[in-house]
Amino acid sequence: MGTVQHMDQIPPPRRVIRLFPDYSRDYPLWENSTPTRDVGYTTNPDTYGLSKELGEDLAGWQAFFEEHANPFEGWDTDANLQKWLRDGEWIARRLQDEVQSFADVQLEFGPWRDKL
Repeated sequence: MGTVQHMDQIPPPRRVIRLFPDYSRDYPLWENSTPTRDVGYTTNPDTYGLSKELGEDLAGWQAFFEEHANPFEGWDTDANLQKWLRDGEWIARRLQDEVQSFADVQLEFGPWRDKL
């Protein structure tokens, strides 16, 4: 006969941090709440205990998006789009490094839509 685990003994699922920009945001960080963790959907570097440097780079990447990507007309130049995509990939790898003990990073921008 198997053992019964109580709900409080079942570890919560691994967290998934979603990385994508949106207008009027300070940071491109999102996470869906779960029954065991209510994070409110929009998050920030403090939510995950990220380094100051990564937090600043996330804010800068978000600001670059808002400055150069028009929601109706697209990017102002292809060079800016390519720079933003390269920077986003670099930031995503750093983010995954900093949260690897408790979360995965899901890219939801550009051609990268899978977990790192």
